[in-house]
Amino acid sequence: MAAVVGLQSLQHNNDSQKMKNLAHKIYVTAFCLLALVAVSNTADAQKKRTSKKSTKRTTTKPKAKTTAPKTDYNTQAPAVTETTPVATPPVNAQTTLPKDSLPTDSLPPMDGFFKSEMFNNAKAYNYPAISSRDARFYKRIWRDIDVNDPKNALFNVPGATLAEIVLEGLRTGKITAYEPSATNNDSTFAKRINVLNALSRFQDSTMVDQFDANGNKIGSKMVLNDFNPASITKFRTKEDIYFDKKRSMVVTRIIGIAPLKAISAGGSIVGEAPVFWLYFPQCRDFFATKDVSDPDRNLYDTSLDDIFLQKRYTSTIVRETGSNTQRTTAQIASATGVLPGATAADVINGEQDKTAKSKSIESKIQNFKAKTWSYDIQKTPTAAEKKAAEKAQKEAEKAQKAAEKAASKPAKTPTTTTPTKN
Repeated sequence: MAAVVGLQSLQHNNDSQKMKNLAHKIYVTAFCLLALVAVSNTADAQKKRTSKKSTKRTTTKPKAKTTAPKTDYNTQAPAVTETTPVATPPVNAQTTLPKDSLPTDSLPPMDGFFKSEMFNNAKAYNYPAISSRDARFYKRIWRDIDVNDPKNALFNVPGATLAEIVLEGLRTGKITAYEPSATNNDSTFAKRINVLNALSRFQDSTMVDQFDANGNKIGSKMVLNDFNPASITKFRTKEDIYFDKKRSMVVTRIIGIAPLKAISAGGSIVGEAPVFWLYFPQCRDFFATKDVSDPDRNLYDTSLDDIFLQKRYTSTIVRETGSNTQRTTAQIASATGVLPGATAADVINGEQDKTAKSKSIESKIQNFKAKTWSYDIQKTPTAAEKKAAEKAQKEAEKAQKAAEKAASKPAKTPTTTTPTKN
């Protein structure tokens, strides 16, 4: 009985071992099948890619197939057509472009070996805040800046003159032009003018004759000449000078700036008049983007706005608050001595009068600034200093009394004795 049981257990162990071996074989076979499927899919995808590439190559560059024509003895032979060869220009031949076409730049040009972008997005810094309670208005003045003066060479750089910068600001809409007052009063920014009107005021006009087809004169018309920046030689600034009690300093602020145009009378230039006015606080952001650095003048990272705020230019005062506000052309001519029959002495006297008036106004401003800072220091003396002062005063009084007493006594005459003879 025990032997039978042992045989049965042995047979059971053999069966379980066979089942394990069979399951292992099934797992291995399934893994191999999956690997084969993955490899076949990869191969199919690779074949599709290569087939697409080959089709693209064949479509872009097809190969010419030569097929021999089939001869049919019952039909007529086709006519042979001769193809004329296309003439291809030689490689070195120059192709002519139409006159109205422009060649394309292979590389955009740049004026310089590099382009500084430091001032592209520059903004002018704000003025310190001022309250009406802290400002004591002193004077309003007008100054003329002569760009032909060597000290104002920064305003007269070829290609970047102050007149050209103003024109650029007008064309781009960065600054606005205002109508100058006819009476030269303080309503400077009352009326705006459009860009075309402002630009046309910079240009001179010329009378041009008109002719018909036969060469006969039929009339004439005014034609605007091209703008010449050299024609604008002066600019006028309008400034306010006030005392800031909060900061305890005299401040000068530019309110407006205007290009000047010459006034002629009798064929002679007798003065200048503003073409239009620009509001300087509005111009500051545009001027801050203009680089005027000049190593020869020790100017580095300096903008046009810095030049105006730091007063790095020379100017002449031509008017102050309270002066005559209405002057005709004849009055200007008489002041400068440019009148029919005027002598050279009259011209010299007129210029000397303007220079003396300008210096007088400038001295008033400097005196006002000097008086602002003039003050006396009152020092409280110590006890020792008081005692020394009293002692010195008493000694001075005693010396004075002694001098007065000596002066009041009459001078004694000396007595002389005569010798007697025996």
